[in-house]
Amino acid sequence: MNRFMFGFSAILLSAMLWPSLPPVSYIPYLAVGALILYRKIPVCAGGLFAMAWLTGFCLGLSRQDLPVLQQPIQVRGEIISLVSRNSDWLSLDISVIKPNLILGPNAKLRLTWKDPPEVDVGQVWQFTLMPKRIASVLNQGGYNEQKQLISQHVVGKGRVIEAHLLEVSPSLRNELISALTPELASLPQGDILLALLMGDKQLITKARWQALRQTGTGHLVAISGLHLSVVAAWIYTCLFFGLSHLLPHQSRRNITLALVAAGIGAAFYAYLAGFGISTQRALVMILLLMLLSLLKRFSTAWERLLFALFIVLLLDPLACLSAGFWLSFCALGIILYTLEIQPRAFTPASTRGARLRTGMIQFWAIQWRLSLGLGLLQAALFGGVSIHSLWMNILAVPWFSFVVIPLAMAGFVCWWLGTTFGFSWLGLLRLSDWSLSPYAQLLDISQQLPAHWLALSDSLLALGVCTFVGGVLWRYVPKHKNNIAWLSLLSLLFMPVLLFCMTLWSPVQTHRWVMHLLDVGQGLAVVIEKNGRGVIYDTGAAFGDDFSYAERVILPFLKAKGIQEIDYIVISHSDNDHAGGAPVLMEAYPKALVITDVAGFSGQDCRPRQIQWQGLRLNLLSPPQVLAGNNGSCVVRIDDGLQSLLLTGDIEKQTEAALLRSELSVSRELSVSGDLSVNGDLSDLNELQSDVLVAPHHGSKTSSTEAFIDAVAPKLVLFPAGFANRYGFPKSTVVERYQRREIRSLTTGTEGQISVIFQQSELEVKTYRGDLAPFWYNSLFRFGDLINPE
Repeated sequence: MNRFMFGFSAILLSAMLWPSLPPVSYIPYLAVGALILYRKIPVCAGGLFAMAWLTGFCLGLSRQDLPVLQQPIQVRGEIISLVSRNSDWLSLDISVIKPNLILGPNAKLRLTWKDPPEVDVGQVWQFTLMPKRIASVLNQGGYNEQKQLISQHVVGKGRVIEAHLLEVSPSLRNELISALTPELASLPQGDILLALLMGDKQLITKARWQALRQTGTGHLVAISGLHLSVVAAWIYTCLFFGLSHLLPHQSRRNITLALVAAGIGAAFYAYLAGFGISTQRALVMILLLMLLSLLKRFSTAWERLLFALFIVLLLDPLACLSAGFWLSFCALGIILYTLEIQPRAFTPASTRGARLRTGMIQFWAIQWRLSLGLGLLQAALFGGVSIHSLWMNILAVPWFSFVVIPLAMAGFVCWWLGTTFGFSWLGLLRLSDWSLSPYAQLLDISQQLPAHWLALSDSLLALGVCTFVGGVLWRYVPKHKNNIAWLSLLSLLFMPVLLFCMTLWSPVQTHRWVMHLLDVGQGLAVVIEKNGRGVIYDTGAAFGDDFSYAERVILPFLKAKGIQEIDYIVISHSDNDHAGGAPVLMEAYPKALVITDVAGFSGQDCRPRQIQWQGLRLNLLSPPQVLAGNNGSCVVRIDDGLQSLLLTGDIEKQTEAALLRSELSVSRELSVSGDLSVNGDLSDLNELQSDVLVAPHHGSKTSSTEAFIDAVAPKLVLFPAGFANRYGFPKSTVVERYQRREIRSLTTGTEGQISVIFQQSELEVKTYRGDLAPFWYNSLFRFGDLINPE
């Protein structure tokens, strides 16, 4: 059974690395492998079952019989979560109610609702909505919303047009949350208390979340093994102590009653927490331990962890796409490993001081290993690490275990009992709120600590992974003659560190440069990278006071690529989808020189001239004078003498014609002077001709004229257009113009980020979905394929 569970779990965990092929296509290969490795049939059988289970689960989610029509649809659904509220817009998740669906995973939709009435979790509504796919912007270093939505079983999005309330059937948990939230909102640390008691984080602000992440203590407010273990231990200890003194008995009756009560208490607490992934894992392990104790059966902690992993993945195979899944199981794995190698046995003759000393050694060993292991995992998941997490966890974990959690649970029980009798008593909850004050002060000072959050580039992360793996393997490979070959091979894992140190001592200058066309929805953002420095052309859009593609996409991308300095920020024109994120970038890089004609931004204008940067020529070609609207976009051509790139903003056919006239005029002048052999031959002039073209105006019909395309003569054209955008960009007629000339075309909405590497005379193109992260959950597939929304 253990081998079967291992095979099942191993295959499902490897789903994070599957390429964008249907999972079912792997089944024949696994079947062949099972026949070859006949002695490992339980493992292979578990793998086959895992593949079939994941495939069936995904098909059940994606095929919900929702009509594929170019019109609004009606859906009956129960509100299960109020995600966020922005100005007069509400974002919420609903669970689709299908009376004819008996078995199978329950699909969810994420809806946006403008000016909604008073809504609450547990209400059932009849929604008329305009649906769309869950496809999200995909860039290196950025937040992968599509992956997160899939892990939560959200198969589509939609905009609510009309809704009618059908019934109100809130669960006990929802009723408790609705009643407790107003009470806790008035307390200074009520947001953390609500998360500790009910697993509801709606009161936690963005700034508080940032502080939790920067201190590495976010796990303390996410109900997991620590919380359930504390609750179960307190229930067991108090009940067993009381029964032993009030109703002593020679049999195992009191132990059995205490264990059963502790299990029920842990299960109820898990229910209040909403049965999150970390909560499921902890509950399965605790209940299994209690069951085996009652049956007098022995099992190792590793077997219980494997069983919990199997149960969690069996209930929800998509759980492995969640960051909380990996953090939870890796944390427990580190704890179990530490307890296994650390001295932990106490003899009856051990003094209290010796026991305390051994316990402190174990606690220290667990904390530094957790900080190192989870820090590396956190860097891989979130792009950075908290260097203060070690000492902050050493202070916070015992305080939460022995003071905060017991007080909070006791306060919740007293408040709940009080409400059943018609009054609200917050005495113990106020005391638990007071006990959180030292922790809140830690969170407040974390913002002022030096290097409180260390952002890591992808290269540094790879360097850390190689060093970590090499160190672990070197630690456990025996050092004797028979292993010389293995030790020599392991030493190669430390070569990246040596090379990195050499580059720090003597930086290497390269002729290689890269253009990154970022996926910012229906907008434009380009980053030119060379030798660790960058130039930004346009910034994507910004909406409201708290959303900007510059903050959500561009800044995380720059950190992931290790681009430390931005020398120029070019803002082509004033449209929001090109200039909305400019203030964010200008604040992040105050030394960058801004080039724009947009009023309100200080810097240089866009008049035609040439700029030398990192061995590249940046030619500003247009406009010759300030123009309003799309035709006033800054047109920039970048070349290294061998290859070139043309950035056109939103210019339309008028500016394209002006550029052609300007080039023709110059060519004629050169022809008269004898510098051009053929009169009017633009290919010899080489001013507009470019190997790569970022299509004007996102592929609109108002641009990309035949003459302009012929003059530029690109090998590759890139369309910065959002997936299924409401304008229908790029227009099919425009795409056909390029295709007739056998020009390769790519669109950010379908490819995600597009990176073009210029190296000597070669072009290398990489897309996010196809090359950078070609995993199955990043594909454009049936999930959310309800209609073409625009």
